[in-house]
Amino acid sequence: MAAEKHEKHLLYNSLSILLKAVERQRTTVDLRNEASVFGIVEEADAFMNIVMRDCIFTDPRGDSFKYDMFFVQARNIRCVHIPPNIRIIPAIKEQLQQLKGPARELKDIKHNFRVERTQRKQREDLAAVNKILESRNKIDSESTERK
Repeated sequence: MAAEKHEKHLLYNSLSILLKAVERQRTTVDLRNEASVFGIVEEADAFMNIVMRDCIFTDPRGDSFKYDMFFVQARNIRCVHIPPNIRIIPAIKEQLQQLKGPARELKDIKHNFRVERTQRKQREDLAAVNKILESRNKIDSESTERK
């Protein structure tokens, strides 16, 4: 549970959410050792660890190797190329919406006694304020009629 909270925190507070938007897209990941991996991003987590499939790994000397699956650890990533067909701001907003999930109905929430008492007191106070405002409006309208 704690790791899940930490991951959610990272997704909300870093650009790793953009990497989630790149999932199931073909892209290039540049590594710190001057190597690169070109393939389809299968999965990315909040820590920016990436699992890629159908990829080509190019080492620093320029030799290429084909892999069915490839795991890139976050600390080895220098740069992730965002494909040109992904619009960054809408992609981030969409991922945040998916992360947040559907809206809950407030009626389904069961409150404890303290919350219910506070809400009841707030409704009573609001009714009292409305009553005072109505009486003031009534007095003001009567005084304008006399003039």
